[in-house]
Amino acid sequence: MNRRLRNRLGWAVFLGGYALAVVWVFTRSTPIVSDRPITIRVAHWQIERGPPAGLAAIIRRYEQLNPRVKVEQVLVPGGGPIYRQWLRSNLVGGTGVDLVEYGIWLDGMSDVPARYFAPITKEMLEPNPYNRGTALEHVPWVQTFKDGLISQQVNAPVPGQFYAATLTEASLRLFCNKTLMREITGEEKMPATLEELRAVAEKVRAFAARTGRPVYPMAGSRDNAEWVAEFLMQGGTMQMSQRNDRNGTLALSNWDELGHYLEGRWSFRSPEVRVGLELMKEVGGDMKPGFLQSLRDAATQEFLRGDALFIFAGTWDGTSLRSLATFPVEVIRYPHPTPGDPVIGRYYFGRFADGGAGTMVEIYLNKQSAHPKEAIDFLRFMSSQEGSQLFTDNSGWLPAIIGTRTPEAIKAYETPHDGFSFGGAYITIGSTIISKVALNMHELDGPQGSVDKFAEAMEAVMPEAVRADLQKEVSNRFLAVRPQDVQIMALGALSLRRPADPDLPVARELLESSQTQTEALLLQMKLQLERAGPVK
Repeated sequence: MNRRLRNRLGWAVFLGGYALAVVWVFTRSTPIVSDRPITIRVAHWQIERGPPAGLAAIIRRYEQLNPRVKVEQVLVPGGGPIYRQWLRSNLVGGTGVDLVEYGIWLDGMSDVPARYFAPITKEMLEPNPYNRGTALEHVPWVQTFKDGLISQQVNAPVPGQFYAATLTEASLRLFCNKTLMREITGEEKMPATLEELRAVAEKVRAFAARTGRPVYPMAGSRDNAEWVAEFLMQGGTMQMSQRNDRNGTLALSNWDELGHYLEGRWSFRSPEVRVGLELMKEVGGDMKPGFLQSLRDAATQEFLRGDALFIFAGTWDGTSLRSLATFPVEVIRYPHPTPGDPVIGRYYFGRFADGGAGTMVEIYLNKQSAHPKEAIDFLRFMSSQEGSQLFTDNSGWLPAIIGTRTPEAIKAYETPHDGFSFGGAYITIGSTIISKVALNMHELDGPQGSVDKFAEAMEAVMPEAVRADLQKEVSNRFLAVRPQDVQIMALGALSLRRPADPDLPVARELLESSQTQTEALLLQMKLQLERAGPVK
C-alpha cells in the first residue's frame, strides 16, 4: 500500500470515528446543556446501596411533573472529614448546592446551620400540595412525618423553627450470618436475651480456637462500636436519665446533659454510667483486636467474608449487607437484658428503644440557593406519600412519611413502640467530648483496659471539654437569634402596610415565640457556665 493510499485510509477512519462520536453525543448521551431553564442540586453522603437509586426514582418522577426543573444528585463520599470539608468549603465559597444533607452530630460543624441554612417553618405548617388526593391532603406538612420532625425542631438553630425535611426512619439491628450460625451452633435459632447472646459468643470463641479460623462474635470497627456503645449506654443509664428529666419532656438534649454535668448530676463515676461502660467493654471484647483503628467498611467486609457471626448496624446498611452477602442474612433486634442480668439488672428500667424514635437523612435549604422556591417544591415532593413510596421501594430503606407502605423484605426494620428512651447518650453530646472519648477508648478496651481507667481518664478532661461544648452551644444560638429582631420589626411594619395579609402576623408570632425560647435557653446555659466557674 503506497503512502498516499495509507493517508486517505487514515483520514477516512478518523472522519468516520468523528461522525460516529457526533451522532452518539447528540442522540444517545446526556445533552451538554440542559433544555430545562432551572437546575437545582441536592447533595448527600448516602452512597450505600439503596439511597442513590431511591433518590433517582424521586427525581425522574419529579422532572416528569415539572418539565422546567432539572434536579441533579450530588454524591459525596463519607459522612466524616471528607464531607465536612467539602460542605464548609462550598458554603463559605458561595458554591454550595441548593439542598444539602446535614447532621447535628457532625464534628466541628455546629455553627453551620445558623450561618447557612434557611428555615422552612411557614411551608411546614401548610399542607403539602403533592399529597392531594391522599389521606394527608389537608394535614400540615410537618405532621405528615412519622415523628413530626420533633428532633429537627428541638435541635434547630432556633428552637421551634423547622429547617429540614427527612427521607427515612431508621432502627438499629443485629445482622446475622445464618450459614455460619448453623456451622457453629448446629442450628439457626437466634438469641433472644443478652444472656443468650453471651452464650452464642462463647460458642464462637470455642469454634475459632478449635478450627483455627479467625472468626469473631461481632464485626468490629470504630463506627460500629460507637453505635452499639451509644445504644447500650442509653439503656444502662435510663434510670438516671429519667431523674435528670426535670422538664418532663421524656427526652434529654445535648445541652441538658452538658449543663447537668456542670451541676454535678452525673459523671463517668456515676454507677449507671459505669454499667453502660461495662456493657461497652463486653461488646468490645467480642470484636477483632484493633477494631478502633478501622471504619465501618472494614466491619462490613469482615462480616461479608464470613469472619464475624454478627454485625451491629443501622438499617441504613441493610441494603448493602443483604445484597452483597453470599449467604442468607437474618435481621433481629439486639437481644435485651433481663431484670436478673448480672451487669445491668440492678439498673434495668425496661426495654430501651432501638429505632422508631425519629426520622433521619435531614435535607436542608441553603440560604444562598438561587432557586429556593423550586428547591422547597422538590423537598415537598420528596416527602410526599408518592415520593416516599418511590424512595422506599427503590432504596430498601424505611419510609419517613405516614401512610407509606413498607415492603415485606424490610418489615424486620420496623420497630414497635415498645421501648423507653430518655436520651442520655453521654458519650456523644458534643464534638469536644466525642473526640476525648475516641482518644481514651483504649483505656476501656483490650486486655489491659478497664472501666476504672476509662472513667478516670475521662474525668480528667471532662470539666474543660463540657465547658467548651456548652460555650459552642451558646455561641451558635447567638448567631441564630441576632438577626431575628430586624426580621420581627420588618414583619410588624409590613403588617401595618398590608393589614389584610393573614400570613404576616402569624410569621411574626412564630419568630417572637422561637426567639423567646432561644433567649431562655441562652440564659439557662450561660447561668450554668457562670455557676460552674473556670476549671479548677
